[in-house]
Amino acid sequence: MRREHARLLERDRESELLEEGLLQAREGSGGMVVLEGATGLGKTSLLRTTRESASQQGFVVLSARGCALEQDFAWTIVRQLFELCPGLDSTGEDTGILSGPAAMARSLFDYRQLQNCPASRPDEDLYSALHGLYWLCRNLSERRPLLLMIDDAQWADAESLRFVSYLVNRIEDHAVLVALASTPTDEPATPELLMTACVAPLVKPARLGALSAEAVHQLASEILGRAPHEAFTHACLTMSEGNPLHLLELLEDAAREGIAPVETEAPRVYELTPARAAWGVRRQLTRLPDTAVALAGAVAVLTSDAEPRHCARVAGLDEADATEAAGRLRDAGLLTADAPYRFVRPVIHQVVYEGMAAQARNAAHRTAAECLGAAGTAAVRSAEHLCRTDPDANPWAVSILRSASREVLGGGDALAATRYLRRAMAESPAQGVDLGVLAELGAAELRAQQASALEHLEKVLRQGAQPHAELTIRLDLGHALAAVGRPEDALAAIDPGSWAADRTEGAQAWAAAMTIQRLAGDRGDRAGSRSRPGLDPLTLRAHAAAAALSDGRPAPRAARLARAAVADGVRLPAHDVELPPASLAAWVLAQCDDPLASEGILNEVVGMATRDGHVLTAATARSLRAAIVFDTGRIADAEAAAREVLRQRTGASLALTQAPLAAAVLVQCLIEQDRPQEADELLERHGMAGELPRNAVHLPLRVARGRLHAALGRRQKSVQELLDCRSLARKHRWHNSSATGGWLATVVHGVAMNSGQRAARELAFAEVRRASSVGASRPLAAALCAYGEMAGGKEGIRHIEQAEQLLAGLTAPVEHARTLLALGAAIRRTGDRSEARHRLTTALELARNCGAAALEQEIGAELRLTGARLSPAAGETVSLTPAEHRVAQQASAGLTNREIAQALFITVKTVEWHLGQAYSKLGIRKRAELTRALSLVPGDPGPERRSA
Repeated sequence: MRREHARLLERDRESELLEEGLLQAREGSGGMVVLEGATGLGKTSLLRTTRESASQQGFVVLSARGCALEQDFAWTIVRQLFELCPGLDSTGEDTGILSGPAAMARSLFDYRQLQNCPASRPDEDLYSALHGLYWLCRNLSERRPLLLMIDDAQWADAESLRFVSYLVNRIEDHAVLVALASTPTDEPATPELLMTACVAPLVKPARLGALSAEAVHQLASEILGRAPHEAFTHACLTMSEGNPLHLLELLEDAAREGIAPVETEAPRVYELTPARAAWGVRRQLTRLPDTAVALAGAVAVLTSDAEPRHCARVAGLDEADATEAAGRLRDAGLLTADAPYRFVRPVIHQVVYEGMAAQARNAAHRTAAECLGAAGTAAVRSAEHLCRTDPDANPWAVSILRSASREVLGGGDALAATRYLRRAMAESPAQGVDLGVLAELGAAELRAQQASALEHLEKVLRQGAQPHAELTIRLDLGHALAAVGRPEDALAAIDPGSWAADRTEGAQAWAAAMTIQRLAGDRGDRAGSRSRPGLDPLTLRAHAAAAALSDGRPAPRAARLARAAVADGVRLPAHDVELPPASLAAWVLAQCDDPLASEGILNEVVGMATRDGHVLTAATARSLRAAIVFDTGRIADAEAAAREVLRQRTGASLALTQAPLAAAVLVQCLIEQDRPQEADELLERHGMAGELPRNAVHLPLRVARGRLHAALGRRQKSVQELLDCRSLARKHRWHNSSATGGWLATVVHGVAMNSGQRAARELAFAEVRRASSVGASRPLAAALCAYGEMAGGKEGIRHIEQAEQLLAGLTAPVEHARTLLALGAAIRRTGDRSEARHRLTTALELARNCGAAALEQEIGAELRLTGARLSPAAGETVSLTPAEHRVAQQASAGLTNREIAQALFITVKTVEWHLGQAYSKLGIRKRAELTRALSLVPGDPGPERRSA
């Protein structure tokens, strides 16, 4: 049924044409409908549907199908049509339908006298047979309307096609409909006869076209259980060319392979090969000469580089033979007419490439690499071919692979660089490891966050790196050691004191050492920054700004130093590092209530680092920028930015600064969007749910994790984690004001529940004193708000109002909304519901504009306590998050939790969480009430935001 439905998509016009033909035949007006189109476009399904409809309407239905193996036999289609005709037995005796002129066709059905049948004689015998068949159809149609169906008419024999042509010119006033389906073919045997039959006046032609993107989207949704991403739909449309049969096979293959219809999985679609499409291509290839097959293999290997001269060399053909072979491929409909050579369809490439013998394919790729290298094309193109060959210790190949790795690393693709360099290691001579290649591999692995970087960089230093590359290797090794929680070893590897003789190299080493010390919480000055006059003034100012913030100096002073560090413009050091001075200065400005200036600096850093190929610098700057985007209330944008940073990370990756920062932002985003279960699964997937290093890099992640514990109801774990974070930050003077607003309220409320109001009030007051000494508005506002909630009464309202006034002048809408919620609740408890509604309504608007669904729910609940009636825009339409709404809809349709998890590509645990949240918000207790409850929710909340 699924296949029939797929093939009838967007075939309404053709179906109507056939139904109209049936109607006219019933009324005594005959005709013919011709369906033309490639195999798989739905011709057979249309005929089958027409047959069912005709049978229900009382038609006599006779059908036949052409076959290439039977094309040379006379009257095969005619005999298929009539041999099972009611009233005509196998001996040719009739019960009236062969009476009169129809008797002239009797010999066609007397299989005992086949030698007497008029075969291909264009004389009176043939005419008599055709005329007799015509009268046979007349006799049948006088009893009941007659439908003659012929599928695959392109393989029909010549005599049967003469009969169709003869009949269609004589049935205008008879209850006969001929439905014929034909596929274009390059066989020259019968096209003229077929065309003669199809151009008769009574014929209504219909040429079937490919499916649209909308139809592909619809079918993919039905088969894969969820709406596909636009890129996935495009891949399916490209691979199937809109052919329903090929599309159905492609989607079923995708389902078997576990390919989800998301953007990141779209490239995998191009690796699938629909079986029927493959058979057709193989059949075409078997009819071609060896030279054409060889050239097709060269095109498949060279792909976008399939210039005629390259293809000829890879195929082992001279110019004349290659040109002739290309012509044969074009005549067969496999190759386009332009150059470079291209296959007409992607599936042709798959079939040709997979059909090559392994040894031939290996040799073809090696020759292709040599051709492209000699032509001076980009090294990446040659390297891709080399990666598909067996190593043979070729120095030229090593050179190409190293050049390719530098190209892609300059473009930010560290994973591709590691792939090329590992291949270069395999290509190196057997007598020893090339330390230069190994050093480049370690550097690329560091930027790809791969733990093997540590082993390779240490090995290079042990075996003796080249002096001109030693600093670079030591700096990279220092980053890798710091990432695995070995700051002491990192400082020893960089060894800043040994570079005193070189002003430039010494400055780079000292700057890197200072950053590692700061992030590790080492308050000493073993890097000796205060006694290094050779350090760049911009570097000194950036680190001085960070030190001022850590020492609890007034925020304006730290901000002045940070601005001075970039006063002459953003500059990056020569070596790719995680936190260059400009990024450090931007971070300080963000903590000092100037997120917009910070974002501008980070935008410049990302642009310059991307241009210069500084992967570490760009990734860390993107993480910092994502945090600022979140702080300024652009939650959806922050989520997308954080996911992009985490895209290539696995659980075994190095814990570079970029990853925990991005994970912290993403967890905070998911909490605010009321998707804590997804955040919990994210941490498990990235190996961040267990013990984390106790350093500054992981502090924001631990804070976010503490908030997540609270959101999931794990109150004790939340308080324990957040208090530990507070203790660690105070010990090492790590101040991150942007996280304070989130964690302080959570921990204060948790302490109040565990240890009482007094302990919570003391904690909040201590934070008020600390924040007041620094002077940054955001942490002070958070502390005042928390203290006000614990103090209660008029005193508490006064403190919360002070917090609200501090935030009113900042770009921190989520914290502002949270503070207004606390203020509105405090005012409501005094009995002033009108003023409370005013504050809460403003908070609701702020939260909604930011997409903070969890906070919006809290504000809505508080608003109802004031007696407010929420408008539809502020009430039911946003009562469920998109994820909850999707899960609830599936559950209301009768799906089990496991079926919902499979359909939405989430875990059963996540389904249970979303259903629990939906039940609570909708005020129901069981699944049976979902349909009624959802019917009261006007509108659709929109597409679900899924985790990558």
